Amino acid sequence: MCKEVSIIMPNYNCLEYLPKAIDSVLQQQDVRFELIVVDDGSTDGSLEWLNQAEQKYNQLRVLTQPNQGVIAARNRAIKKANGQFIAFLDADDYWYPNKLRKQVDYMLATPNCGLTFTNYQHVDTKYQEIIDCYSYWPEFAAHRTQNNGDYQPLHDALGLLIIANVIGTSCVMVNKDIIERAGGFDPSLRSASDWDCWLRIALISEVGFSEDITMDYLMRPNSITANKQNRIDAMAEITERICTLGNVSQTVRRKANARLLESYGEMHRENGDLTTAISFSYKAFKQYPHKRHLKHLCSDLKRLAILRVNALCQV
Repeated sequence: MCKEVSIIMPNYNCLEYLPKAIDSVLQQQDVRFELIVVDDGSTDGSLEWLNQAEQKYNQLRVLTQPNQGVIAARNRAIKKANGQFIAFLDADDYWYPNKLRKQVDYMLATPNCGLTFTNYQHVDTKYQEIIDCYSYWPEFAAHRTQNNGDYQPLHDALGLLIIANVIGTSCVMVNKDIIERAGGFDPSLRSASDWDCWLRIALISEVGFSEDITMDYLMRPNSITANKQNRIDAMAEITERICTLGNVSQTVRRKANARLLESYGEMHRENGDLTTAISFSYKAFKQYPHKRHLKHLCSDLKRLAILRVNALCQV
């Protein structure tokens, strides 16, 4: 019988979290699925555990490759996938029950929709809740018109997603034909390849979303997304490319560029470099005046002034 969904899970040294992630897949009800785990050269015993699990669960397929990174793992699994739709789950995240069924039903009923996503919860290493994704992005607030969890179209998806990177990879389901038409994940990017892929799908397809929180996203200090410099640099490259390819208004371009400048400011602020953070916040405010940029600018100026006054008092 044909599979409805192929679930793709790259794994590199995630033995501590892998059983919980896979169990959350196996708990999904009333969906014909296969789970493709691509082990990316793990050295922590993950592959041995996966080989044993593959003997136990007939839905599980294990692929192996020398360490090539998450992009190569996902692209390889897409080629091997048998499902009409593809869902993604990172090996250190996990789904809530019934995540797949509602998503499949919407995509079957909406054939022009090539991508759907849901809300998700950020959690720390003790699985304590931090904040849900949609609440983190004020730009997304205007699109939150339903609270019952039903899927709905995301209007002007490209214009919104290039400003607010609101999509969590482990919440996504795509039509296999659409992601292949979009070109899959770009191996030339050092970071943010998932965001780039969603934007390219939004160029050629409709996008849908749900208010449901269907996944916990584990915030690990040493995770792939921890290198902020690489990620922001990649997002700047992606923004320029998508704005060139798509029908993106000047207002959206300014908002996107301001968001990137503010991201650089946030990085320098976290590193304790207030002078550089102030410079980027000022550039962001100049690019697109927004109270968030002004708030950060004023806060940093105040902190810098206090630090300098304290330094003078100690002379």
